[in-house]
Amino acid sequence: SVSYLPVPLLVLIASALFVRVFYNLYLHPLSKFHGPWYAATTSLVCAFISVAKREDEWLQSLVRKYGSNFIVPLSKLYDTLDGAEHKEMRKTLSGAKVPWAIGLLKKEWESKIDSHIELFASKMQELVTTQETFCLSDRAAEFAADIMALVTFSTPWGFVQNSRDQYGILTSWRHGLTWFGFSNRWRFLRETIVHHWLLGPYTQPSVDDGGGMGHLMRLADEQLRAREKAIEDFGEKEGQMDYLQHAIEAKYHNEPLTYTQKHAHATFLIMAGADTTATALGATLRFLAVNPHVLSKAVDEISSAEKSGLLSAPIQYEESSQHLPYIGACIKESMRLHPPAPNIYERTVPKGGYTIDGTFVPGGCDVACVSYITHRDPDMYAPDPEVYRPERWLVSKEISNQFDSVAFAFGIGYRVCLGKDVATLELWKLIPEFVRRFEMELVEEGSYIVDGGVAYNQGFLVKLRARQ
Repeated sequence: SVSYLPVPLLVLIASALFVRVFYNLYLHPLSKFHGPWYAATTSLVCAFISVAKREDEWLQSLVRKYGSNFIVPLSKLYDTLDGAEHKEMRKTLSGAKVPWAIGLLKKEWESKIDSHIELFASKMQELVTTQETFCLSDRAAEFAADIMALVTFSTPWGFVQNSRDQYGILTSWRHGLTWFGFSNRWRFLRETIVHHWLLGPYTQPSVDDGGGMGHLMRLADEQLRAREKAIEDFGEKEGQMDYLQHAIEAKYHNEPLTYTQKHAHATFLIMAGADTTATALGATLRFLAVNPHVLSKAVDEISSAEKSGLLSAPIQYEESSQHLPYIGACIKESMRLHPPAPNIYERTVPKGGYTIDGTFVPGGCDVACVSYITHRDPDMYAPDPEVYRPERWLVSKEISNQFDSVAFAFGIGYRVCLGKDVATLELWKLIPEFVRRFEMELVEEGSYIVDGGVAYNQGFLVKLRARQ
C-alpha cells in the first residue's frame, strides 16, 4: 500500500506528476489550447470517462467551458493506415463494381432488401397479434445485421427469421465496447500492451471464441475459405457482386489483398455496420414515438403520397427520397442528435503545421472532431440545437444543403464510412414502411448509450397495432 512506500519515493512521484502537469499546462507547445487540468497528466482520464459512458456529455461540457478549441488526450479508435496508404486502399475497394454504391445497391440488391423488409413486417405483425411488449431497437439491430450479411456474403444470417441475436454477435459487440473504448483511450495500453506479441492476443477476440465477435470472425473465415475454394474449383463467381467477392478481386498496389486483409474487411463491415445502422433506425423510431406531432406529420405525408399513387409496396428508395421529404428530415434530425458513432475522429496535422480557425497548430499533432458536438453547434442550429425539430431541414434548399455539408454521422472526406450508402438505403426504406404499416404504443422510451465512441439504443420498448 501507499503507506509502506518510502517518503522520498512518494515525494519523487508527486514531484514528477507536478512537473508533468505544469509542463503540459504552461510550457507545452499546445499549452495555448485550454483544457481540464486533470487530463494533463494521463490519458487514463479519458479512458475512465469512456468506461463510465459519459464521454459525450463530458466533451459537451468542455465545449461550453472552453469553446470549440480545447485540448484533451486523443485516442486511436481504430488502427488505420496513414493518409496516402488509406487513399490507395479506398481506391482498391471502390470502382464501377463496388457493391455498396447507392446506384448498384438499388439495381442489384433492392429487391432482396424488399423481401427482407416483408419478412421483418411479418414478424412485426406477429407481435401485433400477440400484443407482446418488445424492444424495437433490438429488432432494428437484427434487421440491420441481416442486411449487412446479405450485402457482404449474399445470404442473411437468420436474425430476422429467428427473431433473435444470432450467435450473440450484437450483444457481444456491445459488451466489448467498454473494453474497446478503454484500451484505445489509455495510450500505454493501446501502444504497448495491445500490440505486444505475448500479451496482445489476450486482449482481442479470437476465432476460437464460442460466440460474439470471435464467432463472427469464424463465420467470415468460413465464408471466405468456401468462396475461394469455389472459385478455385469452378472459376469466377457468377451473379451479384457482393462485398466479399469485391474484396477477393480487389488489387492493392497491383497485388491481390492478403487473406488477412480480405477477412478483416468482411468482418469489420458487419461488425461496425450492423449496430451503427441499427442505432440510426432505432433512434429515428424512438424520436417519432416520443414526438406524436412529428409522427402525425410523417403519417400524413405517407398517406398523401400513397393516395397519389407515388409509393410501391414496399416503398422504393427513389420513391422515399423524392416523395417523402419530411420522413427524410426526421431521419437526418435523428442522426444529428443521436449519431451512431460519436467517435473522436482524429486527423494528423501535416508537417510544417496548419492554421485552423485562425489558430496555428504544429505539425504532427492530432486534431479531432466529434459528431455529437458539431451536430449541436449553437450557431449552426440556433435557436434550439438540442431540440428534435425535423422542420429545420425543410426551411429552404440552401439551409438543407448547409446542414448536409456539416453532417458528420458517417464522417466526412476520403475516410467517410464505407457502408454509408447501405445504411442510407435501409433507413429511407424501412422507416417509412414501418410507419406506413404500424402504430407504436410507447412503453419505455429507453436511452441512447455512448460506449467506447460507438452508440446504441437500449430499452426502447413498444407494443404495436396495425395501422388502418
